[in-house]
Amino acid sequence: MLRFIQSILFSLIIAITGFAQKPDPDFTDKMALQDQQKFRLKSTFKENESYTETDLFYQRMEWEIDPNVKYIRGVVTSYFKSKIENLTKIEFDLKQSMTVTSVVHRNQQIGFSRSGDKLMIPINDPLPENQIDSVQISYHGEPVSDTIGFGAFSQGTHAGVPVIWTLSEPYGALEWWPCKQSLVDKIDSIDIIVTTPEMYRTASNGVVVQDIVEAGFRRMHWKHRHPITTYLVAIAVTNYATYSDWFEMEDGRKIEILNYVYPENLEKAKTETPVTVEFIGLFNRLFGEYPFANEKYGHAQFGWRGGMEHQTMSFMYNFNYELVAHELAHQWFGNYITCGSWQDIWLNEGFATYLAGLVYENLQDGYWWPIWKKLNVERILRQPGGSVFVKDTTNVGTIFNARLSYSKGAYLLHMLRWVLGDEAFFKGVKNYYNDPQIANGFARTHQLVKHMEAAGDTSLTGFFNDWFYGEGFPIYSAEFVPVEKGLLKIILSQTQSHPSVSFFEMPVPVRVYNENKTDSADFRLVQTTNNQEYLVKVGFQVAELIIDPDYWLVSKTESVVTAQFESVSEQVKVFPNPFSNQFSVSLPPAQQLVSLQLYSAQGVLVKQYSGNKTEFNWPEITEGLYLLRIKTNLDTYETKIVKSNP
Repeated sequence: MLRFIQSILFSLIIAITGFAQKPDPDFTDKMALQDQQKFRLKSTFKENESYTETDLFYQRMEWEIDPNVKYIRGVVTSYFKSKIENLTKIEFDLKQSMTVTSVVHRNQQIGFSRSGDKLMIPINDPLPENQIDSVQISYHGEPVSDTIGFGAFSQGTHAGVPVIWTLSEPYGALEWWPCKQSLVDKIDSIDIIVTTPEMYRTASNGVVVQDIVEAGFRRMHWKHRHPITTYLVAIAVTNYATYSDWFEMEDGRKIEILNYVYPENLEKAKTETPVTVEFIGLFNRLFGEYPFANEKYGHAQFGWRGGMEHQTMSFMYNFNYELVAHELAHQWFGNYITCGSWQDIWLNEGFATYLAGLVYENLQDGYWWPIWKKLNVERILRQPGGSVFVKDTTNVGTIFNARLSYSKGAYLLHMLRWVLGDEAFFKGVKNYYNDPQIANGFARTHQLVKHMEAAGDTSLTGFFNDWFYGEGFPIYSAEFVPVEKGLLKIILSQTQSHPSVSFFEMPVPVRVYNENKTDSADFRLVQTTNNQEYLVKVGFQVAELIIDPDYWLVSKTESVVTAQFESVSEQVKVFPNPFSNQFSVSLPPAQQLVSLQLYSAQGVLVKQYSGNKTEFNWPEITEGLYLLRIKTNLDTYETKIVKSNP
């Protein structure tokens, strides 16, 4: 979900990209800010423990709505299965200000009770485990919101015409219909039937199976046959104009992109929404087929200044490039797979933010990709602490935090891609997306980690301890020293912005240039200790070194300095050189050996010794070029040494 104050993305004509869309530096901040406001005062909601006792598998919602009046009258029929022996009651969430006129169970009107926002319905003949049953609730009223100006059931106008829309994330559904507010149980299937004055159309989840105008009223019936979490059920009602874009898949199937827009915006919208076709194609290739391909994807305009990823039909204030990409991305990550706790909101918002970034990387010739990365890193670095893991789900600012849940969540994925490599990263995300245990259901972070570890054949415990649970980021410093022609020593140091992480073990990207920047070389320095030294082979004289030039990491660079290397003096000799098994070190008078370190040409420490002996037998060293670092009680020397087979 995203929120913005005004049209914040704009198009530019540039030679290399044609019609381009530029990332806005404040986009995510504005989105998250209003998500926070919408969530306010609802964050103390506690999921009913009894919800684990039932499986809600079908609901039929029949509503009467007139956009001129903020009011709803409805009948909601719920089919459920008992998950325990002797189920004696079922409970729903419904705002106490809403009037319940009747509850029907097994064709008979029965009594019920209410306590606060809970509606409790007795089952007089207790249900055995796996037994199916149903109840029908009739109700009406004016939905009342706990928020100021960001209610789940809202009324507004456009061009003087009234509009009513819903936006229930995370706990707003109870404000306008009897439901099971849950991150435990998705509704397997729904039918939504809305009757309005005939000039209005209703936008909703799934596909339209009936649209009848009769006696001055319009009755629209939407059918959705995919599991859906409560907060993604939605309707919007006004005098919509409609049109469709189409995405054609390789096997000839077509996905309809159904657009419900304000009539005054129709012509402009027709020039903006077709980009959705490109986005679906990209996400299909990277992650897997759009999960609701047999129904539709769509957009419906509404009066809230942002977007909300309602399943199969995102509600949109307008059709800005990044907003369209973000809400579409949620259909894969957020809707098909939903975070199983608000502690893991990054599995929704971090993924959607990163997928919008991938649009910049893969489309428009990648022109805006470096800018998107720079803007997000700068946002994360504004403060020294904060974790992606939401420690306090009653704190609205923590859940919908632009730096952490959105940008740092997205960058956690980007850094994971850097650590694993593209092939393993995208394989891992695909396997996560296709995991039958979470498909059409809920996921926690550990389930993503399992797939990424398997794809990369590695442990990611340290990575997630640092970047998901831990706070802050590394602050790097580097020193580079020309050793001999073609060789460069790099010393990489690190401090941390927050004490929760003692050290970030990461591969660090480094780029070096010659004086005129006509030559460059890239290196991946795997840092496991502070002040770690590397020996790299460079085919030119290095004049400049840059840490993370392509924004792979969330990090700061404190300093990069160069120093001159003191070559081995004529009084220090290593012989024979090349050596096969044995070699000796001759030192100047008054100097004693303290230690030796032998580095490969790639900068990896392969052998070390501490002590004062000067003769060495190292037959296990493989053939090749090495750097020998000699520390004495008075000085340090380095020299190139070659191991050859006997």
